[in-house]
Amino acid sequence: MLSYSRDMKSPATQLRAQIDGTVHTDTQTTETYSHDASIYEISPEMVIKPAHTKDIKKIVRFVRDNKAHYPTLAITPRSAGTDMSGAAIGSSIVLDMTAHFSTLHSATTKSLHVQPGVFMRNIDPILTEKGVMLGCVPASRALCTIGGMVGNNSGGEQSLRYGNTENFVRELEVVLADGNAYTIKPLDRRALHIKMEQGDFEGELYRKLYHLIEDNYDLVRNARPHVNKNSMGYNLWSVWDRDTGVFDLTRLFTGSQGTLGVITDIKLNVVKKAKHSGLLVLYLPNIKQLGEIIKLVMEHHPATFEGFDDITFNLGIRHFSLFKAALGAKEWAKQQASLLSSVAKFKGHVPNMVLMVEFEGDTLDEVHAKINELSNKLNGFKLKKEVAGDESASSKFWQIRRASLALLRQRIKDKYASPFIDDLTVQPQYLPEFLPRLRKIIRKYKLPATIAGHFGDGNFHIIPLMDISSPEDQAKLEPTMREIVPLVLEYKGTLAGEHNDGMVRGPWLPAVFGEEMYGIFKQTKVIFDPQNIFNPYKKTDATWEYSMDHIRSNHDRNLYKVKLLK
Repeated sequence: MLSYSRDMKSPATQLRAQIDGTVHTDTQTTETYSHDASIYEISPEMVIKPAHTKDIKKIVRFVRDNKAHYPTLAITPRSAGTDMSGAAIGSSIVLDMTAHFSTLHSATTKSLHVQPGVFMRNIDPILTEKGVMLGCVPASRALCTIGGMVGNNSGGEQSLRYGNTENFVRELEVVLADGNAYTIKPLDRRALHIKMEQGDFEGELYRKLYHLIEDNYDLVRNARPHVNKNSMGYNLWSVWDRDTGVFDLTRLFTGSQGTLGVITDIKLNVVKKAKHSGLLVLYLPNIKQLGEIIKLVMEHHPATFEGFDDITFNLGIRHFSLFKAALGAKEWAKQQASLLSSVAKFKGHVPNMVLMVEFEGDTLDEVHAKINELSNKLNGFKLKKEVAGDESASSKFWQIRRASLALLRQRIKDKYASPFIDDLTVQPQYLPEFLPRLRKIIRKYKLPATIAGHFGDGNFHIIPLMDISSPEDQAKLEPTMREIVPLVLEYKGTLAGEHNDGMVRGPWLPAVFGEEMYGIFKQTKVIFDPQNIFNPYKKTDATWEYSMDHIRSNHDRNLYKVKLLK
C-alpha cells in the first residue's frame, strides 16, 4: 500500500488533477476490480478510467517520475477482466480500458481498426455482415475484448487453421515507459536501420532488442514450443527473421499481457468467412481409439476440431435453460428438443468424450459431402455419430462448448472452477499417450475436473473443481504442477496455448524454457520497462510465493459460487 505524509497529496489526488478521465478509490470499485477469471485476487489502490491516450501518457509519466518515492506504483491494463491467468489484476493502478477506449474506427473486408476496449460481441455481427471474420477469437467471445485478445495472444476454435492473434495484428499504438505513444508495425531492413539510428528512447529500444535477438538468434528461434499454438513467454522468435529481413515488434507486444507498455490502438487483418458450415459429432465411449480418430479426422482438413468430456456434456444437458435468453424462447425449445434427442441415443450412458468436427463450404452440398466422406471413413470405429448439417443444428453443441467454464461457475457449490492447468498443449498425435497420463495425475491429487479443448491443436482446457481457499486444496497446486510440467515437456508441449502466463504460469517459465532463455525474456522486460512499472508479478517477474499469497478467499463474489449437481 502506498504511504505518504499528511501534508502530501496522495497519488490518486495528484492524478485526478492531471487527467480528464476518472480516478476511483472507493471500496466498492476496488473490490470489483480485485478479481479476474483466475484463482487470484488483488485489491488495487485505485482504478482509473482514462479518457484518451493523452491521459495514459500522463499516468505513465507520473508513475515513472514518482516510482522512487512510491516504489509500489505500477500500472495494470485491464479490459473485460476475463483473463484466467491473473494478469488483469494488480495492487497499484488498474487502467479500465473499456470505459472510453471503445471506438470502432473502421471495419472492411480486409481489416479491422479498433481501440482495445471494444467487445468482440459488438464486432462479430459487423464482420459477419461483410462476410469476414477474425480467425483467433476465443470461446469467451461473448465477454472478451479485442485488447484482451491481443494482450493474451488468444486463440480459439479457428486457430487450427489461422493460429493465434499474433497472426492477425498488423499495427499497434503503444504508450511506452518514457510516457510517449509509438506506432509499431513490421519493418524491412532499411526501416529497421533508420529506427536504430535514432538517438532517442525508441531508437535505443530497437537497437537493444535487435542485438539481444541477433546475438542469441539460434537459441531464440529454437525456444519456440513445437506446437501449433503457444502464448507462453515473449514471442521473440517471431520478431526478427534473418531470411526475410522483417523485424516485427507487434509480435512481441501481442501476448505481453501489458508488461511492456499500454496498447491504445489496434489494427488487425481479417479473413473471409465461409458461407456455410456443418458438424459431424462423434460420441466416444472411451478414449482408446482417440489417436487413430484424430489422425483420420486431420487427414480430412476440417475447419475446426473441438471436443469436451462427459462432465461438461452433463452440465450442458442439465442446465441448457441457461442458454434461453441468448437463443430466444422458440429457438431454445427447438435446440433443447434436438439435444434431448441426441441424449436418448445413449440409453442413459453419456459418452466419455464428444468430438465436434466442423467443415465449411460455399454451399451446403459441399459441406455435406465433406461430412459424409469422413463419416464413411469412421464406420470401422465403435462410436455413435450425429450430423448437424447447418449452423442452426450445430449451435446447441457450440453453446455447450463455449459456455463450459461459465456453467461450472454457476453450478457447483463450495467448489470453484480453478484454472491453473487449463491450457496444456501438445502435438495431437501424442494425445492417446498424454491424456491417460495426465488424468492419472489429476486422479492422484483428487481433482475432479472438466476437459474441453481444441483437439486439432492438441490444446486442452482442464478446469479442476476446488475449494481454492482451503489450505488442503491449495497444497495440491504446486505438486500437481511439478508433475505436469515435465509431462508436457516430455511431449514437447507448452503449458499455455492461448491463456498466457500471468501469475499462474509465470513462475514456471524457467522450467519450460530453461534458465538461459528465461534470462533473455527478463532482459527483454528490462529493455522496455527498466523501472518495472508495467504489470509487475506477471510473466517474467512472477513468483510462486507472490501468486500463492494472493489466492482467492472464500468470501468471493456470487459469480463463482453455485449449486451442487446431484
